[in-house]
Amino acid sequence: MIKLERGACPKELTGEVCEELTRMYKENKERDVWNSPNIKKSLKAALLDMSHKKCVYCECELNIESKDVTIDHFLPKSTNPDKVVQWTNLLPSCLRCNRAKGDYEGRIVNPFEDIPKEYIALSVQNRYRLEGIDITGIGKNTIVSINLNDIQRVMVPRMAEWEEIHQRLVDISEDLNEYGYKERYRKRLEILMGKCTADNPYAAVKASNMLEDRCYLSIKKSMKENGKWTYRLEEVENEMKQIALQFV
Repeated sequence: MIKLERGACPKELTGEVCEELTRMYKENKERDVWNSPNIKKSLKAALLDMSHKKCVYCECELNIESKDVTIDHFLPKSTNPDKVVQWTNLLPSCLRCNRAKGDYEGRIVNPFEDIPKEYIALSVQNRYRLEGIDITGIGKNTIVSINLNDIQRVMVPRMAEWEEIHQRLVDISEDLNEYGYKERYRKRLEILMGKCTADNPYAAVKASNMLEDRCYLSIKKSMKENGKWTYRLEEVENEMKQIALQFV
C-alpha cells in the first residue's frame, strides 16, 4: 500500500446526482447506485487515474484477468448510507480486497488520508509479508481485515514480481564484474528501478526489496565509483524511497 492523492470529483457526480442516487439507495439497499450508467464510466476512470490503475489496498493491477475494478466504500455503505456516492468515500479496489473488507467498521489505513508506511512494514523473515507497526493497531487491523497476507492471491504475486526483477539485477551485476561498465547496463538498471515506482503493481514491496538488495547496492556502488550514477538514477531511487516500507 502506498500514499495516494485524491483527484477532482468527476463532473458527472454533481450534488443533485448524489442526492438522487443516495435517495434511491436508501429506498432499496440492493441497488448498486454507484454503478449508475450516467456516472459509472467517468467515476471508475477518475478512481483508476488517481490510484495508478491499481487496487488501493493490495496494489494489484486492475482491469486485467480477473482483477476487475470495483468501487469500495471506505466507510461501509450499510451503516453510512449518506456516503454511498460521496466522492471522498469511494476507492478503487480489486474484487478480492473489496469482498475481504466487506462491512468492516474498525479503523484501517486510508491511503488517501494516511501515510501507509507509518502503519505497515515488511517482515525481515518473510520479505513479502506485511506487519503492522503502529502502537494503535491500525496497521494490523488493515492487514487482517483485508487479508493482505493472503498467500496465493497476494503474497505469491508480490514475490513473483520481485523475483523477476532480482534475477535481472543478478545478471547486470555479473555482467559488470565480467565485462566492466557498459552503457546498456545503466539503461537496464533504470528500467528495473522504474518497475519499483508508484505506477507499477506491488510497488511498495518491490521498492523496499530493491533498496536493500545486495546486487542493487553493488551495482550502485560500482556505477558511483566510475562516475556513471546519473541524476536520473538518483531521481528514480528517491521515488522508490518515498513509497518503500521498513523491515521489522
